[in-house]
Amino acid sequence: MMKSISVILCIAATMTIASAQSILLDYPGQSQSTTQPAGQCFTLANAAEQLPRRAVASEPLVCEVYQDEECYVPEYELPQLSLTGNPTDLSSLRIPQYGSLRCLPSLG
Repeated sequence: MMKSISVILCIAATMTIASAQSILLDYPGQSQSTTQPAGQCFTLANAAEQLPRRAVASEPLVCEVYQDEECYVPEYELPQLSLTGNPTDLSSLRIPQYGSLRCLPSLG
């Protein structure tokens, strides 16, 4: 009985890790990409207040831009962003200084 519970927990953990959707962000001057999990709100600019020059999603995602760090106030002047496995340049977007992003799986 104990062995079967361990196997079930191991399979569940593997499925959770395998299904995690993430976003890789490349910032100017950084040698390694920053990884953000999909579904969570995160500030788009780095500590040097630079926007990512490249964003790649592990699976197709639709992202909303927000005016604040907590994803409470949507930025209506910017359209939704679609992120895929192809690199997307975000450095030219007019994101507010404390703007943030929340990305969810694309349904289409």
